[in-house]
Amino acid sequence: MNLLKFFYSVYALIMFTIVFLFWSPFLLFGVWFKSLSKSALRLKHIIAKSFMLSIFMPYSIQYSKKIDFNKQYVIIANHFSYFDIPAFVAINIPMKLIGKMDVSNIPLLGYIFKGLHIYVDRKDKESRKKTYIKSYKAVDEGFNVGVFPEGGIKTKKVPQMAEFKDGAFAIALKKRIPILPVSLLDAYRIMQGSFLLSWHKCRVICHEPISPEGYSMENLEEFKKKCYNILDSKLRKGFLSN
Repeated sequence: MNLLKFFYSVYALIMFTIVFLFWSPFLLFGVWFKSLSKSALRLKHIIAKSFMLSIFMPYSIQYSKKIDFNKQYVIIANHFSYFDIPAFVAINIPMKLIGKMDVSNIPLLGYIFKGLHIYVDRKDKESRKKTYIKSYKAVDEGFNVGVFPEGGIKTKKVPQMAEFKDGAFAIALKKRIPILPVSLLDAYRIMQGSFLLSWHKCRVICHEPISPEGYSMENLEEFKKKCYNILDSKLRKGFLSN
């Protein structure tokens, strides 16, 4: 079984490289020409879906009827696995991701990430401050912002999430735009604690947006808890249904 996982993982890595290299010229145009950055971000879900199709990974994305695709959102998702990233960007809503500085060290991928997204060194207070400024600017320019509010893969007890950081919710409250919670139900079954992949269905649920109305920085914890509970409930049900 481990041998099969190894060969499947190698195959997946090869296919990711091929898919990424095929689309990278279009992404680079988005980096070099700011007027094309939104178009480049719209490609992300096509790239992610192309990758999943290439490795024969069955996936489904369910959207709440309450989602207005013409509105802006701060989009949040649980983070249990590195496979969360392709599962997250597969949703048909373009977004600037806030991600770790480590990504910027990967050749070409890091360059494109730095050009299209927002990177942060969470250990550096000044970097975190700059991230807020860049996030506010991104919203002002009409972008959605995507965040893993746990601040990384922190939990040891899937499907229980780690405590949320304040960042995503502060952005939503400051800019008065809704939070869009996204449940990634199966990515941790595909990639569990290593870079070996298992073949498994990948389900993604985009919930009803949560308005910031009635909330402010003074009751940010209540706003954060409401968002946490929505994801937590769906993740626990999804875990039991597997």
